[in-house]
Amino acid sequence: MVGSETGGVAYDSAALDDTERRFWRECWESVPPDVAAERRIELRNFGPIQASIVGGLPEVRMLNLVLGAAEPVAVDGGHLVEALDWAESKDIDFYVPVKPGTAEASAAKDLLKRRGYEQGYAWMKFVRDLSPSDLPEPKGVEVVELSEGEGEPLGRIAAQGFNLPPWAAIFFANLPGRDGWRCYTAKIDGEPQACAAMLIHNDVAEFGIAATLESARGRGCQTALLHRRIEDARAAGCHTLFVETGERTTNRPSASYRNILRAGFKEAYLRPNWRRG
Repeated sequence: MVGSETGGVAYDSAALDDTERRFWRECWESVPPDVAAERRIELRNFGPIQASIVGGLPEVRMLNLVLGAAEPVAVDGGHLVEALDWAESKDIDFYVPVKPGTAEASAAKDLLKRRGYEQGYAWMKFVRDLSPSDLPEPKGVEVVELSEGEGEPLGRIAAQGFNLPPWAAIFFANLPGRDGWRCYTAKIDGEPQACAAMLIHNDVAEFGIAATLESARGRGCQTALLHRRIEDARAAGCHTLFVETGERTTNRPSASYRNILRAGFKEAYLRPNWRRG
């Protein structure tokens, strides 16, 4: 899928995957060692595969991930088997996202099926070019970029928005100020009510960690945060922007899906998440 195009937007799927692995890797690496030990937060590499788990949150599959299953030699080199053996030994629920459309993806799918895995809830990948944002800037919403040491509201709002325990704020609170990271809050009446982040890696920008407190939903916070990140990515000279959210289904309405499309992103591909049956 390298050199792909969707809706007139060209993208390199390998570059997206490389940025995604760094995105999650740095969330894990930003956690202080004592907290990582206490909460059983681990990160391991098996060839091209990156596995990250949180033993303290065994049912949160969005944080328990085995990335890279469709990379070259992941299956033939035995790396996917090693990663699955390791993750399965941790007694957690986890996702194995498999990018579709390649021979390596088919081999990974076959291996997962043989081990009793089944497809769970899928994620849609979206891409965007560097055209200006035509999103409105909602009245009463102030977007503030966070500097090093100012990540408390980012972590707190993300943990609440993702229905995680308060201690899980540590995955995000130390990201502001790290190389390549741009982190933001949206304020209403001077109080942080929403958050979002962007990682710029090799001129590719990944958007993520977007959450809004319940009391501020419907006020335009995420619209304002999308607009700001698009304009900052343009100013930084990025050539591709991407973001991911859950598959849109009839029983799972998604405001984030609608917001992403309104922001000019195009659907690139649906990526199945495999889980143990």
